[in-house]
Amino acid sequence: MISPIAPTPPAPKPWLAADLAGCSDWIVQASPALFSFDQEQLQAWFAPLKHQLLHGYGVVLIRGLSPEPESNFRRLYLAIGRCLGTPDLTYGELYDVTDSGESYLTKAIPVSQTRASTSMHTDSSRLETHPRWVGLACVQQAPVGGGSRLASVGAVVAHLQQHAPECVERLQQSFYRDVVTPGAVDPLALIANNRFPVLTVGSDGASLRYMRYWIEKGHQRLNQPLSTNDLQAFDALDAALNHPRCCHTFQLCEGDILLIDNRKVVHDRDAYEDDPCRPRKLIRLWLNEKSLGR
Repeated sequence: MISPIAPTPPAPKPWLAADLAGCSDWIVQASPALFSFDQEQLQAWFAPLKHQLLHGYGVVLIRGLSPEPESNFRRLYLAIGRCLGTPDLTYGELYDVTDSGESYLTKAIPVSQTRASTSMHTDSSRLETHPRWVGLACVQQAPVGGGSRLASVGAVVAHLQQHAPECVERLQQSFYRDVVTPGAVDPLALIANNRFPVLTVGSDGASLRYMRYWIEKGHQRLNQPLSTNDLQAFDALDAALNHPRCCHTFQLCEGDILLIDNRKVVHDRDAYEDDPCRPRKLIRLWLNEKSLGR
């Protein structure tokens, strides 16, 4: 008996910075009428955006909405997210990205709670928590800095295969990650079990789980030094992620909603300077995958 061939999971196509810069397929101008839509109407409106996330660039930017009143903006944002996936509750349904005044270099807190650059990364360094989709909604932008950067995993891996092929294999090895999830008990034991590859290659192509700082910190805390080859692989990956051909830069405006595939698209936020009277505020949404139509 011949076993049926499993269908290929939907995956966005690789892209270069020039592709996003020269195309508006991933950007939609929304109408304030969305605030009056019920969930069924919202699902119908969102259908082409879902297709773009699954089969296009893996990125959608919704513009034209007002973040005020914030309570209405948050409700609409969450309703849009539910058209795509199920909210991950690790940090609550919606998580405010603001500066706490602390430094992640001296305190075990997410980089999102600081004004520092996050570096090119995917969200969540915890093995058990791996949201498929990440949303960022802009309530208030910083007066200086805070720009957004995106890169396609498929394009970055193709770049590495051409320029540093030995690093592609190295990145498929497993690495420890530090744990900063709220409520963590016995963090060293958690870190010892928090080990997985940076790069995986499956039927839907290459996927990435990466934030270099937490890898280096996890290995340091366990007294498991990274090898020279490991560090060279990370250097090559960082260079590819930040290469002008791969990295698209833009600014989120107030009222914007950005949705990305957290396995196929890497993102970053530049360091910023805040206005104490009107501090920068984004709202993050993590979405776990559900049964999605193709």
